[in-house]
Amino acid sequence: MRHLKYDQLRVEVASTDEELGEAAAADLASIIREELSKKSEIAIIMALGASQATFFKAIMARTDIEWSKITVLHVDTYMGVAEERPESGASRMRVNLLDHVKPKAFYPMRGDHEPVEEELARYTKLYNELDPVLCVMGIGNSGHLAFNDPPADFDTKDIIRVVILDEATRKQIDSRGYFKTFDDVPHYGLSLTMHALLKPSRALVLVHEPEKGNIVKKILEGPITFMCPATILRNAPHAIVYTNETIAEKLEPAAG
Repeated sequence: MRHLKYDQLRVEVASTDEELGEAAAADLASIIREELSKKSEIAIIMALGASQATFFKAIMARTDIEWSKITVLHVDTYMGVAEERPESGASRMRVNLLDHVKPKAFYPMRGDHEPVEEELARYTKLYNELDPVLCVMGIGNSGHLAFNDPPADFDTKDIIRVVILDEATRKQIDSRGYFKTFDDVPHYGLSLTMHALLKPSRALVLVHEPEKGNIVKKILEGPITFMCPATILRNAPHAIVYTNETIAEKLEPAAG
């Protein structure tokens, strides 16, 4: 692994996606062990996306994570889509990871609940009571974290909001084949806010898809702005970004 730093942000560069996933999984396990040495149970926030494929594989290969003591929260969901539907993030999270590691509990957002205000209140209460110690997430094509598309709100202290999914995000969702057509991709989502994502004491951010090279360059080398939401990570000394050499090739030589 190569170690870089951009402002306060630590960036780990792996030679392969497998190395990236294993490094992030090792750090996850280390953080969990540290937190469980201080309390009997913890909560963590987990995202599901293409960036997490090798990471999830590496997690499932480990035997040193006490999942029975871990409650999992989710970063976002599609508005109007029930968690039982196969295209929902909750269903895919279960199939790709949670059914295998069997955490103490998993609390996904209920994207189909009406009125939505009740779901915002429920999830805010859950988040505040569980007080997650770690957040794992990816970076979207628009530079978003969770569904915080530009212009992201850097100042809110809300935990969860209804958000509009911009065209870049909907195209990214469509490219994954979760919905039959682009028109079927929802226009709204529920998302943890930037505040809620970065409030835990540690944050692990994975991004390795080659098509995200330009946005990662913008995040690490451009101005910090709500028009590129993930740039806020450069003000987060408790965060680590994991990427690969394919993406790092686009970066200017940086401080190690």
